[in-house]
Amino acid sequence: MLSAFRPFLFSAFGAAILCLNSCGESQKPAATVAPAATKAPVVEARYECPMGCAGSQSNKPGKCPTCEMELEKKS
Repeated sequence: MLSAFRPFLFSAFGAAILCLNSCGESQKPAATVAPAATKAPVVEARYECPMGCAGSQSNKPGKCPTCEMELEKKS
């Protein structure tokens, strides 16, 4: 008699484990959300390379470290 219910018991047990496992994945703990106050302030660049080279933004005039062109003032 037990052998007739064994497949049903295994499938019910497996379904219960899957349902309980999937419930916890959609909730994120509050500790993973970073508060806005801890973000570093963004410094606006006033000078930028006319070619748009990466890392060329600066708050003072000069030359682009990548292509050596003069940085242009941006507003």
